[in-house]
Amino acid sequence: MNDFLPISCHVMAKPSGSICNLDCTYCFYLEKEHLYPNRKLNWKMNLATVEAFIKQQIDAQHGAEVVIAWQGGEPTLLGLDFFKAAMLFVDKHAREKTVSHTMQTNGILLDNAWCSFFKKNDFLIGISIDGPEEMHDKYRLTRSGKPTHARVLEAILLLQEHQVEFNTLTVVSDFNVKSPLKLYHYLKSIGSNNIQFIPWSNAYQIKQMKMVCTLSAPSLI
Repeated sequence: MNDFLPISCHVMAKPSGSICNLDCTYCFYLEKEHLYPNRKLNWKMNLATVEAFIKQQIDAQHGAEVVIAWQGGEPTLLGLDFFKAAMLFVDKHAREKTVSHTMQTNGILLDNAWCSFFKKNDFLIGISIDGPEEMHDKYRLTRSGKPTHARVLEAILLLQEHQVEFNTLTVVSDFNVKSPLKLYHYLKSIGSNNIQFIPWSNAYQIKQMKMVCTLSAPSLI
């Protein structure tokens, strides 16, 4: 271990719990809804807990920089005022440390107000997008079954207009895995310079994906 590296830890906050405004086919929360019987009644992290989390996260970092990660469910469902309150707690407890933020979002609720807030408070935004329209809308639908790709693109354009740094997170499914180059070039074309991929965790789907994948080290699938 390098004795000169500051000790730090990374904790991801899920202040909206598993609540989301989409109904993606592959969402792992869907099969675990019985574990959260009261999730629709008591799903918001209260502000006292938010402040405690922020203080502890800042205090836990021995270096001068702190990154606070916000995820869900869909964190923007908490509303902008919730995160404005969180920033006041950051100002209260940051002392001499520099605090930045990350947020993973489906982008559906983003507007000019959100993007201005992200820019002002140094947020890195992760946008969930599974490729071009035919790939993305295969599984990422609203609760009424409507496609979401067009609205996600609108969110990306807003982030770019406000010069908010973003990256993309793509679920590799049995559908988009068949066109890897098309998927990659599309993500690059929309301005994603940092691309993350995660596999669909359903065991059957992974088995099917193995049948169509060609990797340099297929034994590592």
